[in-house]
Amino acid sequence: MHAVDLFDLGARNFPGRVAFSGAGGDVTYAQAQAASNRIARALLANGVGIGTRMAMLSPNNTTAMPALLGAMRAGCGWCNVNLRAGLDSNVDVLKRGRCELLLIHSSVAEMAPAFEEAIPELKLVLCNDSAGTPYPYILDWAADQPDGFLDHHVPASSLGLQGSTGGTTGAPKITQSSKDWIVMSLLAWQACGDFDEPPVNVAVAPITHAAGVVALAQFQFGGTTIMMDVPDLDGLLELIATRGVTTLFLPPTLIYLLLAHPKLAQTETSSLRYLISAAAPIGPEKLVEGVHKLGPVMCHAYGQTEAGFPLTFISPYEIARAASDGSKRRLLASCGRPTPICSAFEAMGDDGAILPPGETGELVLRGPTMMDCYLDDPEATAEVQKGGWHHTGDIGYRDADGYVYITDRLRDMITSGGFNIFPFEIEQVLVAHPAVQDCAVIGVPDPKWGEAVKACVQLKAGATASEGELIDACKSSLGSMKAPKSIDFIDDLPRSPVGKVLKRQLRAPYWAGRDRQVN
Repeated sequence: MHAVDLFDLGARNFPGRVAFSGAGGDVTYAQAQAASNRIARALLANGVGIGTRMAMLSPNNTTAMPALLGAMRAGCGWCNVNLRAGLDSNVDVLKRGRCELLLIHSSVAEMAPAFEEAIPELKLVLCNDSAGTPYPYILDWAADQPDGFLDHHVPASSLGLQGSTGGTTGAPKITQSSKDWIVMSLLAWQACGDFDEPPVNVAVAPITHAAGVVALAQFQFGGTTIMMDVPDLDGLLELIATRGVTTLFLPPTLIYLLLAHPKLAQTETSSLRYLISAAAPIGPEKLVEGVHKLGPVMCHAYGQTEAGFPLTFISPYEIARAASDGSKRRLLASCGRPTPICSAFEAMGDDGAILPPGETGELVLRGPTMMDCYLDDPEATAEVQKGGWHHTGDIGYRDADGYVYITDRLRDMITSGGFNIFPFEIEQVLVAHPAVQDCAVIGVPDPKWGEAVKACVQLKAGATASEGELIDACKSSLGSMKAPKSIDFIDDLPRSPVGKVLKRQLRAPYWAGRDRQVN
């Protein structure tokens, strides 16, 4: 089974229902299925098929989806670059990844020559939405092909996802995973919700990453995904009110902005059933605020490009209960229980031993969505797959009931005065302050402590807070050792294209000119 099989399931059951809406116009299941069959046949006729590395360079747009489905149907492996990452970054990733097929939107056609020049393997560039570019319009290009069922077997072991990792602490690595990464991730969403009627999803974050997995997962339920080409909270609130939106994935930074939006209280949001937080940790107090303002809709998922998504999930019911019941409050810090794509999910000690519930170590897992390797990087592959486990690089524990708690990133650890300090718990105290919109905690050089804890804080619009006030809040909650020694107030925290804070950019000015990035 592959992702297109799940789409075809939706097309069989709901042929006249709109599969994609929003930017690019409405496309029904039947229309998208016919177009993707034509595209797949045309690609195969031009030597593009099983194992071909394909990338899509497009804003969220309905015209991109039939092209993507057609490429998947032909057997291509998807290289998930992100339009917001910038030209040089994407050229680098696709050059290292030896991309062969590029699907573009007309709005970025001027970028395509840079890819053609830099990537020797690139053999075909097609435009998804327009005949007005130097590149063939994909539907015209494939127009003479039949649109009926394509009997083309694609082995489950063939390349499915060639993923670009987040690169928040360094240059992105490139993963290689089989078709199972995609299809098993999509099937896992069946265990994460109650889809007794076709959902209506809004794709706000880029569909090239986690939002794309959420969008693709709607097909098996006959769901509709509304595309937003540019994040617009006013427009999003209008869609929720007028289109009966049931499902919404947002990274925490956008959830914080949504909860603070002045129009939220006046917006009809009763259709919403799942507001999925993922891509970064979310503050427990923000989950409580979300329950109070939106009802029992807040949920949280955890995933990795290397290992699948969702690896864990905590439901709206569990979060709403924890928000109202003090005895369950600790669950708000959990990313949930493992989903069926994890055959094992454990905390591991430094000696490689699996730790009992409640003990903190590196989170490791096994399952069918573990990547095959990092492309051209056997050393990094061996390191992340030591002992047959996928090592997430996240620090945390599981409790006796199976809930997973992430307490920090292994690479984010600060060593100050001989003590290991993990920024996550400090960030949670800061983000709970009513004046704080978001924050990031880093280590900076210090002649006395080796590294000193510094917080970079973004305040809410119109809000004020002093450095001393925020440091005192941390001291009160965590003690002096873990409290920041200083705070930088920043208008906008630097973020990756999928919304993760780029701590390497925050750290860089303080470590410039040094031989190493630790003391």
